[in-house]
This record gives sequence, structure tokens and C-alpha cells, in this order.
Amino acid sequence: MVTDLDGTSEDHRPLRLRATTVNLFPTERRIVELLLAIPSYELGAMTSSDLSEKSGASRSSIDRLSRKLGYQGLKDMRRSMLLEQADRDGPQPAGEGRSNTTEDIARRVMAALSTRADVMVSLIAASHAFDQLVEWLTTARAIHMFGAGESAVVCAAFEARLVRLGLPIMFTAEYHTQVTHASLMGPQDVAIAISHSGGTKSTARAATIAKGNGARLAVIGGIANSPLARKADLFLQLPTGPLPGSAEVLDRIVAIGLAQVVFECLTARRPDMLAASVRIDDAFNEDRF
Repeated sequence: MVTDLDGTSEDHRPLRLRATTVNLFPTERRIVELLLAIPSYELGAMTSSDLSEKSGASRSSIDRLSRKLGYQGLKDMRRSMLLEQADRDGPQPAGEGRSNTTEDIARRVMAALSTRADVMVSLIAASHAFDQLVEWLTTARAIHMFGAGESAVVCAAFEARLVRLGLPIMFTAEYHTQVTHASLMGPQDVAIAISHSGGTKSTARAATIAKGNGARLAVIGGIANSPLARKADLFLQLPTGPLPGSAEVLDRIVAIGLAQVVFECLTARRPDMLAASVRIDDAFNEDRF
């Protein structure tokens, strides 16, 4: 098999044709059919983790399948699938077929976000984990958030909202400072680690240190049996399964929404925290025109 200099195969046969020329196990054939069913507007924004979630197979399984089909790997297969769909669909005049106007794209993304938000509500209702987390926060001596990359944005959102209630919550995106905070935690403290994959090494390291020092560990993530989730005293599941849109992107937006849910649950239960939030708002109002 000839390979281009950019690491992609010169074999330009479509995925469906490739699947007919090799012996596939029933599970592999099911993965191929699921991948072929993904519309181009979703495929273009999907990560490797999204493809895994969409097909119900591990990333390593899909990577092995892609090589069996003659691709250089999962990334090469995804790229080829996008080119196949572009060739098949061809340029469409405005108003014909699936529209990709700004309004239509925004509608699809927001609809996918709404679907995942509804699933998040169901997950909260089906478990006591969320209420337990809220209870932990009301009595914690110190609360430290651990996360990296895009998950760090979620951590920052939690800190920005909950500090307004007078909670002793802290977050820094710098890894060494996270480890420093974790090293100083104890049994009266709460550590909240956020990682969609549950495999981010820096987050897992800080969380492990905090838990080793006796802190209660809550994990917010997308994979219940991930290495990080298995360390948790409490695991809060983000939406997963065959849902629309990119899980790694939209689930983090849903997770940011959780910060506001926690905020409102605490103010409903603790009048003193509501009063603290009002005092802070009043202070800011003096600086606004």
C-alpha cells in the first residue's frame, strides 16, 4: 500500500467498498455501518473520542479496524470519510438539500446542546451523587478544583460562581500549583476533578494526591469506568451514548451549566449564602453605570 508524505493512504476507495473486500467480524461490520450513518455536518466537528462514543467501540478498536480497512489509522479514516462525503454530496445551491447557513448550523448545535442538557437533568434525578456533592460543599474547609485544557474552563466557571457564595473554593490552571494545593488538603476538604475522558494525567495526579491526604474526591466526567472515575468517592456522569453533536465540546458546556445548578441549590438551602451573593452583587453594582 502506497502512502502519501502527509501520512495518508493513496488508496481512495470509499469506506463502504473497502468493507466488502476484507473479512469483518459482526461487531466490526456494525461499527462500519454506524460510522457511515454519521452525517457530514457532525463528522466534521467530531473528535476521536466522539467517534468512539458514537459507534459504541473503544478508540483502540476503531483504530485497529481502520488499519484492517487499509487506512493509516483512525485520523486517516476520518479524513477520508469527510472527503468521501464532500465528493458524494457535491456543492449544493442555496436552498437545496441540507442547508448549511449560519442559522441552520446554529439551530443544529443548539438543539444538540439542548438534548444533552435534558439528559443531564435525567442523570441528576436518577442519582444521589449531585445532592451529596452539594452537601459536601456546605461543610468543606477548603474546595479545590483540578482540571486541564478545556476542562480548566469548566473549573474556572465553578470557581467564579461558587466564590460568590462565600465558599472557600480555589482553582488555578497551572499544574504545579494544583499539585501544591492537593498536597495541603486534608479530611475536611473537597477536591473536584473534571476530565471528560478521565485519563488526563495531570488531573489524575492532583486528584490522587488530594485523596491520599484524606480529602473527599468528586469527579465530573464522561466515562464512568475511567481511571480517574475509579478513584472517586463520588462520580457525576456527564451525558454519554449516541447523542447528537460533539461530546467533548457540548458536554463541557453542560458541565459549565452545572456550576449554576450547584449555585442555585446552595442558595435555596442556605440563606446565608444567598445573602453573601447579594452583598457581592451590590458591591459590583456601585461600579456599574
